[in-house]
Amino acid sequence: MKRDDTILLIEQRAGVIETVRNVAGSFGIRLLVAEDGQEGLDVANAESPDMIIVRRDSPVLDALSMSVLLKQSKKTEDIPIIVISTEVSASELEKFQDAGCNDCIKEPFTEDELKKYLKDWLS
Repeated sequence: MKRDDTILLIEQRAGVIETVRNVAGSFGIRLLVAEDGQEGLDVANAESPDMIIVRRDSPVLDALSMSVLLKQSKKTEDIPIIVISTEVSASELEKFQDAGCNDCIKEPFTEDELKKYLKDWLS
């Protein structure tokens, strides 16, 4: 993890945005926020973030659809994608992996749990 890393968060819930902003700030990581999957896809293509965190059911383009599109592009195929989901069953995890997502964080999550994901995927 480097101080100049960038995370793209696709999220609408203020509490989650605040949690991610606090954790990113504590590591000196730049945070970009998009409100829906299509905006997230556009930002990912324009900015090439080091990591993407996306809500499972983000509007316009959900996490699975967005991940498939990102993994099809040479520019974005290597960006780790972490899904925020309230359901983390074996079948859901398989769907995420099939779509190209790298990991899933179960909601609700703490700042400490989020720090672990950042350390795992940005190192």
